[in-house]
Amino acid sequence: MPNNKDYYKILGVSKDASQDEIKNSYRTLAKKYHPDLHPNDESCTQKFKEINEAYEVLGDTNKRANYDQFGTADPNARFGGFGGNTESPFGEGFGGFSGSGSFGGFDDIFDMFSSFGGRKKSRQEGVQIPGEDIAINLNLTFKEAVFGVEKTFKVNKVEKCEKCHGTGAKNGSEYETCPDCHGTGQVRYTQSTIFGQVSTIGACKTCNATGKVIREKCPYCAGKGTIKSLQEITIKIPAGIDNNQTITMRDKGNASVKKGPNGNLIINVSVSPHPLLVRDGFNLLLDLPLPFTTAYLGGNVTIPTSDGTYVLTIPPLTQPNTVFKLKGRGIKVLQKESFGDLIVTARVEMPKEYSKLDKELIQKLEENISGSSYKKFKDFQDKLKKL
Repeated sequence: MPNNKDYYKILGVSKDASQDEIKNSYRTLAKKYHPDLHPNDESCTQKFKEINEAYEVLGDTNKRANYDQFGTADPNARFGGFGGNTESPFGEGFGGFSGSGSFGGFDDIFDMFSSFGGRKKSRQEGVQIPGEDIAINLNLTFKEAVFGVEKTFKVNKVEKCEKCHGTGAKNGSEYETCPDCHGTGQVRYTQSTIFGQVSTIGACKTCNATGKVIREKCPYCAGKGTIKSLQEITIKIPAGIDNNQTITMRDKGNASVKKGPNGNLIINVSVSPHPLLVRDGFNLLLDLPLPFTTAYLGGNVTIPTSDGTYVLTIPPLTQPNTVFKLKGRGIKVLQKESFGDLIVTARVEMPKEYSKLDKELIQKLEENISGSSYKKFKDFQDKLKKL
């Protein structure tokens, strides 16, 4: 039977979202609503359950395709229609509390709580939460952004303790399976409500949801399993990157304290402006102040480009706001072997003052120029006479 739940809305993504976008949204929401971070908060528990249900479907390309077409991830739905099996794929009672007081299907959600690469986690491995992302700001010059550059910088981050292999136990072996959760990192809690006795799954407090109890702590990380360090990172910035764009380095963020995958390193890029050129996508724009004599007589003018200078030929009688387009002299398109254009707009400039000789020469020039040469002015006068 078609599922009335909108999994795309639950994960906060569009229906044409890529698998990476779905995965990233899932990681963020899973960390935000994980029961470990909100003990005894039933609303977060329910939200966490929905998030995992949605990702179990949308994170699998085959299930996602079936869901998009039939409204359910059940491969048999296309044959059964509305007369087929109407049970939830997660077991009886998944939509609410069952009569027995058990939270039906909730165990399955924890069974399917996967690493973000798609591998399902055994419940014996304990609850897993991804590491935190790290965000940094990176300043680039205009030239570095246009041509690309290799940058090396240092980042304070949380890393897995190599001495104990992230276990927090001395030599990585001085621990035992938690007697309360039997290594799952989760225990079932029973509460009395107006509906009767209700059981929910929560983080094991004895082992802090790790599934293991440390006998002797690692002296290097004091039993945390992680250490803080200053790490040097090198990254190649692609040619054509723009201001306010971001680069994400997968798994280069903080290590997880719950054996999950590392977070991401998110680099926010700021690009210094060029003193003359203005970027418009992959094109470069230039307003060129042009002396009126050069516009009238023509000539050569040196202009800036992304990689130096260029001599632009101005033809005689160039009109104000004439646009010159220099193909391929813009910015390299990201991940492609093509370039934008350099678009030059001629802004004809009149002098602010003149000498007596200048005035005499201009007057002679005016006498020699035929009135018909000023077509717009002539049209204006003809219309004026008819008023």
